[in-house]
Amino acid sequence: MGRPKALCGDAANDPGCAFILDEGEVRQICGRPCKTASPYCPKHHALCHVAYGSAGESDRLREVEALAKAVGGRRSRAAGGPSRQFLKRLERVARFSCE
Repeated sequence: MGRPKALCGDAANDPGCAFILDEGEVRQICGRPCKTASPYCPKHHALCHVAYGSAGESDRLREVEALAKAVGGRRSRAAGGPSRQFLKRLERVARFSCE
């Protein structure tokens, strides 16, 4: 399953940055030009993307584990998280899903 063409750089149908702005009662997307291979503009890409192998990735995985443990989610066991191979494959699929 790929992303919608509008988020993959189709200039004719590109709505721009997909970051949802919550300003009062009206929610709308940012709409600025997207960063290459991202559904977000550079500003929102920096907010939303967690690079593989970064300290931010480790922090985010710890947050997910803590939340899952608190609510009894599937990942509540004391495992070390997803394998590095799985994360690399997932990132590769996400990066090249528009090609």
